[in-house]
Amino acid sequence: MKGFNSIRQRLLTWVLAVAGLILVAVIVWSYSASRHRLEGEMEAKAGFLADSAARQIDAQLGVLQGVVHGMALALESQHLAMPFEQVRALQTECLEKNPGIYGVCVALEPETAPSGWPDLAPWGYREGKALVYEGLSGSTCGHLREDWFGLPKHLGRPVWSEPYEWKGVLMVTYSVPVYSGDAPKRRFAGVVTCDLTLDWLDRMIAALPLGKGGYGLLISRNATYVAHPLRELVLNETVYSIAEARNDPALRKTGQQMVSGKPGVIPFKSFVTEDLSWLAYTPLRSGDWIMAAIISRDEMNAAIIQLSRNQMAIGLLGLLLLALAIGRIARSITRPLAKLSEAANTLAGGNLDAPLPEPPGRDEVAHLTHAFAEMRDNLRRYVSDLRETTAARERMSSELRIAHDIQMGLVPKTFPAFPSRNDLDLYGVLEPAREVGGDFYDFFLLDDNRIALAIGDVSGKGVPAALFMAVTRSFLRSAFKAETDPAAVMANVNGELVEGNDTCMFVTLFCAVLDLTTGRLRYANAGHNPPAIRHPDGSAEWIARPRGPIAGVVPKAVYEDGTLVLSADDTLILYTDGVTEAMNAAEELYGEKRMSDSLAAPACGGDCRTTTERMLADIRAFTQGAEQSDDITLLVIKSRTASALPPPDCAAGHHEFSVENNFADMERVLDDVGALLDARQFSAKRNYSVRLALDELLSNVIKYAYDDASSHRIALNLELDIPFALTIADDGKPFNPLEDAPPPVLDGPVEDRPIGGLGLHILQKMGMKLAYRRENNRNVLRVVIPEDEH
Repeated sequence: MKGFNSIRQRLLTWVLAVAGLILVAVIVWSYSASRHRLEGEMEAKAGFLADSAARQIDAQLGVLQGVVHGMALALESQHLAMPFEQVRALQTECLEKNPGIYGVCVALEPETAPSGWPDLAPWGYREGKALVYEGLSGSTCGHLREDWFGLPKHLGRPVWSEPYEWKGVLMVTYSVPVYSGDAPKRRFAGVVTCDLTLDWLDRMIAALPLGKGGYGLLISRNATYVAHPLRELVLNETVYSIAEARNDPALRKTGQQMVSGKPGVIPFKSFVTEDLSWLAYTPLRSGDWIMAAIISRDEMNAAIIQLSRNQMAIGLLGLLLLALAIGRIARSITRPLAKLSEAANTLAGGNLDAPLPEPPGRDEVAHLTHAFAEMRDNLRRYVSDLRETTAARERMSSELRIAHDIQMGLVPKTFPAFPSRNDLDLYGVLEPAREVGGDFYDFFLLDDNRIALAIGDVSGKGVPAALFMAVTRSFLRSAFKAETDPAAVMANVNGELVEGNDTCMFVTLFCAVLDLTTGRLRYANAGHNPPAIRHPDGSAEWIARPRGPIAGVVPKAVYEDGTLVLSADDTLILYTDGVTEAMNAAEELYGEKRMSDSLAAPACGGDCRTTTERMLADIRAFTQGAEQSDDITLLVIKSRTASALPPPDCAAGHHEFSVENNFADMERVLDDVGALLDARQFSAKRNYSVRLALDELLSNVIKYAYDDASSHRIALNLELDIPFALTIADDGKPFNPLEDAPPPVLDGPVEDRPIGGLGLHILQKMGMKLAYRRENNRNVLRVVIPEDEH
């Protein structure tokens, strides 16, 4: 192939054209983005440096202010009756310990000065490395006419003076008023001052990293320059005088903004460098000054232009090298690609045994050919593995569903739990985050007047947590048979769990014994969430103490009993961390505060079932459909009078249901049957047996009875006489599960066992009697569920 039709020529032309356009676009974008970004960074830097310098000055001034206030307090505490020698000693100590202070003065009114003072305004200051003392009052009391004395007297508060020159030194004075007497006869007696030179401000501002063309300055509230790189402006000029001299209204407006008392960053043209700049200013907190930092924008623009030129030169050189490389690479690609394309079409047709060409070399085309070969081999293996994996997943899903039903059968689910009792209302719910989980709750009567309560949360999730939960529940019930003291029961359970706990799993556990005649609750806590008590007024109280270590970790752990009395209208709420740690899409936790607000709602003041459902609804409203991250478990208990307990309805009879051959409709019918059984208040074991049989048999019919995709109806008849009976009739293909179903394989790993037979095996092991007949072209299977053993 020649000319523009060749891959090599087209590749070279298009790559260079696109690369050239990209290069131009990148340079233009880089210039614009860099300028915008750097302008923002320089503006932020100016503000940061101005604020940082202001904070440094404030920190230094704050320390010195504290020293002066301390001296004033010492003078007032002695009611001004301080010997002159002691005043000199305080001044000496202050100057020696605070090198930033130039001078210290104690100046008093003539009528308040102690007798024996040689001068009413003794002043100590530095002269080189020596300390010098001088009296500022003299015979005329000249200190009374100074601003640093008069301003705090008239304003009644500490004051910073305007900068001034004293004996050739530029400095400012901080004056704190001193008072004598007690209120309401308290009166002004004098001031304590400290003097600061401005040299340290110049050094600190000069050290700011403001770049070439940048500088810092400090002005007073009346816009007088306190620090500036042009020394002739300091104390001699204001921002307004410079603006007047330069006929610059913008500079005058800038001065007004700076002394407004608010920080800011504004564009500014420096009259020192004539550069366009950023001016950042911020007022000091401890003095009547404004700190400003100026950063040049012109210097920044010059740097960006130079950067763009360098990028252009590097880009042109890169285009030249790219053209040479593309020409060579294109020639080595085109030849083997044709052969590989022909072989790939064969593979695409489904022939996974087709051979592939052997390209020379070890370049990308060779790797691509080898990748095609690996893909072909992997596809062959994947098709084979997919068949096996699909079968294993279906088997695992079925067995996990059965495990879920078995686990849920371990916790009480029939409510009212004790329909013959009129002194107790109780309701619980467990919603695992996975098929099986590690949460559980339990309750059982110890005698006619006492009931044992427990709730726990096993570390981890899934099958290991479920097994550890079952073991914990078994140990707990066993311990309560021998002991009714909650702390002793908890210690017993902990000892059993620690022994042989090679997996280092643990459980948080709360157990209690409630006396139904007195409302006295004895309890022990092994690291579990503190239960809540809802009082009749809607307030919530948390049972936080005593609290022991988690169970299953510490051998011979000791637990303490707690005791409290529940009133007749108090509601006890036991829960796991799946409630308080429920998260919404923003990963916010539900928390104890929202739980407390939910309990305060009037709806939570009714029976325990209403309280539980109200809390669950509030949790679901908070999570807004976010995936459940942990098991949610609630057990709610309330003592009440006999008149508040609804009478049990134990009527029996025949009930018919119709099910469409899909799992969604099956779940609906399972819910309807569950509601019916709950309303009839049969035993938990009886309810579990009916639900397990329905789930297993309906699943088999929906999965295997029909070869077409049409809709079919399955008839279901539930007889609630004694014994219970269940009849399922379908119009599917003939199938006798008692004879045609394969026997279950109970040995070997779960993933290696063939599918089928296990569900019927479990039902028969539970004592259920199954009978099959083919009648009117329908499969009819009848299951008789045995009575409870007493």
